[in-house]
Amino acid sequence: MRRASEAAEPLSSALLAAAGGLLAAAIFFSGGSSDAPLAWIGGGAIVAAGVAGAAALSGRLPVPELDRTGILFVGLLAGFVVWNGISIAWSAAPDRSWNYFNRGLAYLAFAVLGLAVGAAVRRAPRTVALGLAALIGGACLWALAGKVIPALYEDYGRFARLRSPVGYWNGLALLAALGLPLGLWIASRREHERRLRAAAVVLVNVLGIAVVLTYSRGGALAAVFALVVYLALARERVEGIVALGIALAAALPALAWGLTQPGVADDLQSKAVRVEDGAWFGLIVVLGALAAFGIAWWAAPRRISERTGRLVVRGALVALAAFAVFGAIVAVRGAEDVVPQGPSRQLSTGSNNRTKWWGEAWDAFAGQPLVGVGAGSFEYVHRRLRKNKIDVTEPHNLPLQFAAETGLVGLALFAGAMGAALVGLWRRRDDAAAVALGLALPTYLFHGLLDYDWDFVAVTAPVLFTTGVLLAHGRPERRVTVQPLWVVVAVLVVATLLFSLAAPRLAAKRVDDAYAAIDRNDTETAVDNAQEARSLNPLSIDPLFAEAAAEEARGRVGRARRLYVDAVEVQPLNARAWYELGCFELQVLDDRQAARRHLERSRDLDPRGPAATALISPASTAQAPGQPATALC
Repeated sequence: MRRASEAAEPLSSALLAAAGGLLAAAIFFSGGSSDAPLAWIGGGAIVAAGVAGAAALSGRLPVPELDRTGILFVGLLAGFVVWNGISIAWSAAPDRSWNYFNRGLAYLAFAVLGLAVGAAVRRAPRTVALGLAALIGGACLWALAGKVIPALYEDYGRFARLRSPVGYWNGLALLAALGLPLGLWIASRREHERRLRAAAVVLVNVLGIAVVLTYSRGGALAAVFALVVYLALARERVEGIVALGIALAAALPALAWGLTQPGVADDLQSKAVRVEDGAWFGLIVVLGALAAFGIAWWAAPRRISERTGRLVVRGALVALAAFAVFGAIVAVRGAEDVVPQGPSRQLSTGSNNRTKWWGEAWDAFAGQPLVGVGAGSFEYVHRRLRKNKIDVTEPHNLPLQFAAETGLVGLALFAGAMGAALVGLWRRRDDAAAVALGLALPTYLFHGLLDYDWDFVAVTAPVLFTTGVLLAHGRPERRVTVQPLWVVVAVLVVATLLFSLAAPRLAAKRVDDAYAAIDRNDTETAVDNAQEARSLNPLSIDPLFAEAAAEEARGRVGRARRLYVDAVEVQPLNARAWYELGCFELQVLDDRQAARRHLERSRDLDPRGPAATALISPASTAQAPGQPATALC
């Protein structure tokens, strides 16, 4: 009888293709930090992982005998996701906690899918590294194409920073940083074809330009981190430094133009300026890429002598030291808190409000150190403590975010999972492809000290997928007794998880339908849609607001007020719920005393929110005769 690994070639190829399609969807179509695309991208990952699990349980795919690090990675990551779901019980924002639980399910599915690919695909690290390098290169090419063709970028006239297709400049910079070790690995390995090695130098060239034009200081630091660690671990260190030097030298003309011409570098530029400067930028990028390819092609077959190699390494060390000195000089200039959005931000040392958000997260953690305030609910803590009107959903620091939201329990589960994975990846450092691919996780964690990367499928899904691939590849095959019952259980679990992902999105669609029905004066249909939305997502207050608006339109103000009160009971720490109740009492019921009480509660929860404007002074309820009640809202 053939072993599963020998019988699974067609199925493993299909699994690899599915994984590649899902990673492409995550990188190109995830819509930034939006929850909406997560339903179908995460759902696809869950289905693929479920199919792989069912195939493994039925003996059609190999099951890897994971070592302790792999078991801890999967187990603790699953525990962290489950803990996010449990935190719904005490969360300040139970609907966001549900969304965070769903996000974690999607990421866990990508990790499990990576385990399946790592076990089933021969030479999986090399195959995945080449494929991921192509995807990341394609994403950065698309980003740069937006500079040449402004119509590709939404709102490009206002903001010049590269962000598409990830939807967030820091996320795009991190994605490019993840690709840099992959490019150097391809470019420096003599076993690769000459044409492929030259193309990899062009890849590094494109990724470097993209990192700089995001104006992301954290992304630049992550790129330097990834490059330094890779070159320190790689056997072909000299070849890697040479490839990096060729790529960066070829990028200098494009960067010089891109950082100085208003149509490429500055915000608030006209379309005509964008088109003219962008066309020249595109030409310079193409010429630089051709130069990089030609030089790399010429240099690829030539061997570097030992003496020249030592000179190259010393030169790289001098360049690194110069970079460090330059960074230190910039740092001592002073650290302003607000950072500009243009090219000059690269020389800024300000935290851009991060230190304030970190302090707020620490205060939240100190208040509930064991269990936290609930997954995804930092936004409400921030609104209560903020000193300005800037709204953020997370504190831009993953350890502090998880400490504040999930407490010591959640932080320990996440840190344990990542720590186990790092140990497992370190043990695979003898494989050059595994080194380049394995640097994705430490680079992600490094950047996570400065940002909220967990919210972005485009970076988190590839990182956890590749981690799973490396932890499973090369492990002994575990013998599994075929259990049809477990296949049925797997199908039921997958169906349940898919419903969890879909329900909030379906509820949001029903809320939109309810308001559309109100606009058509079809209040009966509006009530039905709102109630259906509420049944799909009882943790959200939006269905209650939609139903209240429909009931108000029908003249049933008593029922409408009861719905606003229900919203306050569902999310008592949500300033918006108290504000809507107070405004309804003021505008519709003319109950000024109750309205003031509830608006004051909203102001307590968000001192910089709309209720603070409504309650300008203690005399604001003592309105002049004839003054409309709506003046306060």
